[in-house]
Amino acid sequence: MKIAILTDSTSYLSQSLIDKYHIEVAPLSVTFDNGDNFIENDALSTDTFYERMAKSETIPTTSQPAIGTFIEKYEKFRDEGYTDVIAVFLSSGISGSYQTATQAGELVEGINVHTFDSKLACMVEGGYVLYAIELIEQGLTPSEIIDELTDLRERTGAYLMVDDLKNLQKSGRITGAQAWVGTLLKMKPVLKFNDGKILPEEKVRTKKRALQDIINKVIACIEPYGDEVTLYVIEGDKPEDAQWVHEYLDEHYPQYQIHHSKLGPVIAAHLGSGGFGLGYMNKRIRTT
Repeated sequence: MKIAILTDSTSYLSQSLIDKYHIEVAPLSVTFDNGDNFIENDALSTDTFYERMAKSETIPTTSQPAIGTFIEKYEKFRDEGYTDVIAVFLSSGISGSYQTATQAGELVEGINVHTFDSKLACMVEGGYVLYAIELIEQGLTPSEIIDELTDLRERTGAYLMVDDLKNLQKSGRITGAQAWVGTLLKMKPVLKFNDGKILPEEKVRTKKRALQDIINKVIACIEPYGDEVTLYVIEGDKPEDAQWVHEYLDEHYPQYQIHHSKLGPVIAAHLGSGGFGLGYMNKRIRTT
């Protein structure tokens, strides 16, 4: 038995981790209103993306990998002698990548494809990838690995903050926020991932209060888990927000492992300017 690892580009794993653990990445893409299309990778830095998005008259659209991309990757694994693939994807509630990858796996013979819906995105999704690698090293079977990831998913989550809901509403990536339209003047929306969907959680008066509110909500979720926790500080285009949260957590909750990462273009397109996330996982996940 030889197990390969596949994920999509919104797990935002560093290139050093991708290289070290031979992680295969299926990239999503972003298209601007003038037709310019960028595959999500180092060719389009997040800083450049935010600059382009600010100048664009319409919100950029995002696209999942084509089914042929997954078929090619599975066939490549098979030809390299792999018997199985563990494939971890961003939430099926905001992208069709998981469904497409699952369908592709049914079309390729000679290799067993085991897909997993993280029901999240960004580096929290990446945490599942790194945990799966740890379980492969421990000698678990693919079905045991999927069972472990599914169990951990019950004790994993994320809260988000955005400047406004414009991008999320136009891209259709938020559920149940209609009542908030027109009521967000000088308010910061706090959102959460709930069973794979982004839902409105609370409206908070200032950015500082919103960040503190997110910290409080996450700490309340993880308190029952003792020290067996990884926190994911997810930075958008306002690095000072993520830095403040990271320093606050370091000072007040030194017992938790903290991983700092950045939003990439695809998720940034959905959240818009001012996006920030704080995720958690009831497991100490390797960061190197």
